[in-house]
Amino acid sequence: MNIKPDKNTLLPMLFFIITLIYLEMVVHLYTYNSFDSKIVYPILFAIPMGILFTILSGIFNRYGNTIIMWVLTSLSCLIYGLQLVYFSVFKVYFSFQTLGMVNDAILEFGEDVNNAIQSNIIPISLVFLPLLGLYFLLKEVFLCEKRKSSYQCYLLIGALCFHLIALLLLPIYGKKDYTPYDLYYHSRVPELSGQQLGVITLTRHDISGLIREDDEVILVDSDVLISIDEQDTEPTPTVTIKPQPTHKPEPIKQDNPKEEPTNIPTEIPTPIPDRSPNIMNIDFEELAKKEDNQTIKTLHNYFASVAPTNKNEYTGMFKGYNLILITAEGFSPYAVHKDVTPTLYKLTNEGFVFNNFYTALWQTSTSDGEYAALTSLIPVGTRSMYNSRNKLLPYTLGHQFNLLGVESKAYHNHSYTYYERDETHPNLGYIFTGKGNGLVLDSDVWPASDLEMIEHTVDEYINEEPFHIYYLTVSGHMNYTFIGNSMSFKNRDLVKDLPYSSDVRAYLACQIELDRALSELIKRLDEAGIAEKTVIALSADHYPYGWEKEKLDELAGHEVDSDFEIFRNHFILWNPGMEDSIIIDEPASSLDILPTLSNLFGLTYDSRLVMGRDILSDSEPLVILSNRSFITDKVMYNSATGEAINLTDEELHPDYVSNINAIIKNKFTVSSSIIKMDYYRYVFPNYPDDFLIDK
Repeated sequence: MNIKPDKNTLLPMLFFIITLIYLEMVVHLYTYNSFDSKIVYPILFAIPMGILFTILSGIFNRYGNTIIMWVLTSLSCLIYGLQLVYFSVFKVYFSFQTLGMVNDAILEFGEDVNNAIQSNIIPISLVFLPLLGLYFLLKEVFLCEKRKSSYQCYLLIGALCFHLIALLLLPIYGKKDYTPYDLYYHSRVPELSGQQLGVITLTRHDISGLIREDDEVILVDSDVLISIDEQDTEPTPTVTIKPQPTHKPEPIKQDNPKEEPTNIPTEIPTPIPDRSPNIMNIDFEELAKKEDNQTIKTLHNYFASVAPTNKNEYTGMFKGYNLILITAEGFSPYAVHKDVTPTLYKLTNEGFVFNNFYTALWQTSTSDGEYAALTSLIPVGTRSMYNSRNKLLPYTLGHQFNLLGVESKAYHNHSYTYYERDETHPNLGYIFTGKGNGLVLDSDVWPASDLEMIEHTVDEYINEEPFHIYYLTVSGHMNYTFIGNSMSFKNRDLVKDLPYSSDVRAYLACQIELDRALSELIKRLDEAGIAEKTVIALSADHYPYGWEKEKLDELAGHEVDSDFEIFRNHFILWNPGMEDSIIIDEPASSLDILPTLSNLFGLTYDSRLVMGRDILSDSEPLVILSNRSFITDKVMYNSATGEAINLTDEELHPDYVSNINAIIKNKFTVSSSIIKMDYYRYVFPNYPDDFLIDK
């Protein structure tokens, strides 16, 4: 009988520990295709959790403990299986903070998830294998009797000791940015935490964030930072002008031209561009002195220290013009073909041409992609757009144009309630119309036609100059097969002779619908005689992540680098009245769209209060990816490996990389706090009067 308590304790403990270690190894292997030395941390954190499960399975009688063992094992297998499938589809980890979107996700991504399950049937089977083992162990080995309190205490002490050992070993790789130590205590980066610390720790941090929201703002001490703009010589944007194949606008003819004086100079001197800071009349230091809320005071002090971007020769270039802003679903640079998508080819090679533009993949895919471009705030955690639905967002283009007396409108050819856009987009300043609240298309298919969306909406605004319109397209939505995408099927004959596999041709076919939509839009603008007074700006929400990377490699014609190149994309900024194309070689990203357009349209904004930069300004570029990797004009930094790739021969300050990392950490923290605290209302308590006074 003396062996009975040992058997009742030791065997369940070994089962839970081995099961959790096994699950960590399976998911890690199938997610990253390899192991490195940091796999030790997922293993170490699995041990105390396995002991904790053992404690929970010894509290009740045999029947109750058996149920708990089944529940804990099933829940573990389910979470690991969920992360494996979710990562396979979305290329990010699942967060329990997205539970409110489950119904919408099932409706929109059900087929994609089903395909992911089928393609990952082997690893999924391996993930649920412990349930089979538990069945036989419960039948033949486990006693599952109530455990003595003394043994429970021993187990608790053991769990605490193993957890402490795991914590003590975290500094093995140092305490620098994005090491296991930094990820555990400071930088909660899901992509890196899942890889370096394991699913158990990722899940613990995720649930703790769901239960407890910390409003405290902790920023890196600015005293140790070297401003990007102060590290070296004053930067100048890399801008090239190339002739553009477009006609020069005809001069306006006057009925009664006045006689021109003969004594005027033959050459008009070029005006000196205004290089003053692009700011509003905001005294952050004074606001901080008067503020009692410590979090708001910290934010005021932060923005007081931020260097603004300067106005430039492009400031107000499109003042008074119409703006059509488009977020293109699943768009990539490899969708642009001179013969297959001629309109996209034209737009990406004329106007402003950004040769080094990046679109990050954030946690909530399309919604976060919209959020970054429309607010110039970093999507932190999950559902940033939804969390901002009742917060003041004064710098969105919808609100900015509304202040000019322009009625901003937005359209989406999918359900108007998906991602709660019926709540979020009016808060961005738009009269929002989608399927279900006014937009009726010719065909009820999935995904819907971008061309039909243009055809059914353009008459609502084309005679209302000036106007600002926002479109969110859907024709390019996964999955990319002729069966799973109705637009691919619709345009299948146009790609049948292309030298690609079926899935690659299907992707190009659905992007043809976007190309046709743009062609129709430009044609209607031309017919109305307002094309040259209209700017079209288009960016992607994300790259086509729901695709196997091999297909992207095939379309690109080479193996695409999965750390940086995979996020490279186009930002179309086009106006047919431009005589020359303006080529920008410096790196830029979706966060830079809002300040760049605000400057071009001469809108009132404060460049210190957004996370992006005016691409055309003289401030140094900074591209931030979701896993905190970054690109400047000097360095490409990989947060997962800690590797910094120099892009120039210039000798950099020894703290250059750590300085940029500190700036990025602060931008993440501040972006989150702006929404949590509704910070803009503290800066503009009398909005919109504050803006009208500043004009």
